[in-house]
Amino acid sequence: MNILSLRMTELEKLKLLTAWDTEPVLTEDELGDTLAAFALTDANGLTPANEEWTPTYDINAAAARAWLIKAARASVQTEVDPPGSGVVTSKVFDNCRVMARLYAAKRAATTRAKTIYV
Repeated sequence: MNILSLRMTELEKLKLLTAWDTEPVLTEDELGDTLAAFALTDANGLTPANEEWTPTYDINAAAARAWLIKAARASVQTEVDPPGSGVVTSKVFDNCRVMARLYAAKRAATTRAKTIYV
């Protein structure tokens, strides 16, 4: 891990992973909500509901969700946008889906212990 990555917040990392300000754009609120949806138990076993929880997220799962949101926005457009630009929006849709699959494949594996009383 390099020094730069230690100084970045998880939101800043998610912005980089998702090209958030490139069409179709995502808002900071959307990214924050997406990140919150993938909050994990921290290294001390604390959940996000605990005041002493250290923010811990499945950043790859959040990135996959964000790319799916971008894909959904691109799906409604199927023409060259803007005209003459050579950017075919169906290709944008396909690329967003590829990125979603890429990050989904890197998701954190999680398991839950089940207590069985005999």
